[in-house]
Amino acid sequence: MVNQDRAAFLAAEDVSRETLERLDRVIDTLDVWRKRSNLIGPREWPVIWTRHVADCFQLLDHLPEDARVVDLGSGAGFPGLIIAAARPEGHVTMIESVGKKCAFLRAAIESAGLSASVRQDRVESVGPISADYVTARAFAPLPKLLDYAAPWLKQGATGLFLKGERWKEELTEASQTWNFAYEAIPSRVGGSGTILIVRELRSGRH
Repeated sequence: MVNQDRAAFLAAEDVSRETLERLDRVIDTLDVWRKRSNLIGPREWPVIWTRHVADCFQLLDHLPEDARVVDLGSGAGFPGLIIAAARPEGHVTMIESVGKKCAFLRAAIESAGLSASVRQDRVESVGPISADYVTARAFAPLPKLLDYAAPWLKQGATGLFLKGERWKEELTEASQTWNFAYEAIPSRVGGSGTILIVRELRSGRH
C-alpha cells in the first residue's frame, strides 16, 4: 500500500533523485518510530505520501532554495522534515516541546543528512532564531498561531500555514486582534484546505 502511495505521489510531483533519497530516509525513520511513539495514526500511514508529504510539498512553491525556516510544533516532521529534505541549501529549525517527538526528529535529520536542527521547547518560550519563513501544519487555530509566529512575522518573515476546512472562520477570528496581509491558495491535495500566506503582521485593529 505504501509503495503504491509513494508511486502516486511521484507521478504527481517533480522530485529530484537526491530529494527522493532524503525523503525515503525520513519516511523510513518515521516507519520505525511510529510503532513506539504514536507519531502518526495507523489509518494515516497508507496515505503518508499522497496526503502528508504531498500536502507539505506544496509549500516549496513559495520557498527559495536557501530559505531559513522556523517550523512551529513540528511533531512528526510535517512540514519541517519535508522542507529540509527538499531545500538542502537552506536550514529548518524545528520547535517541538515533546521529548519523544524531538528524539524522532533528530533521528530523521541524522538519517537523511538534513540541514536542520531541533529545539525542544514550548513555542512561546523560544528565544530569538533568525528566519525568513515561519511554517506550521495542524498546530493551532490561526489566532493562536499568529500569537506564536508574531516574533518572526513582525520582523518581516513570511508565514506559510497549512490550514484545514475552517480556515475562513479562523481568518475572521484572527482579524479581530491582528492586522495582516494574506493570500489564500487552495490546496492541491483535495478537500477544502488552503495554504495561508501571511505577511505584514501588526497588533490591533485600526
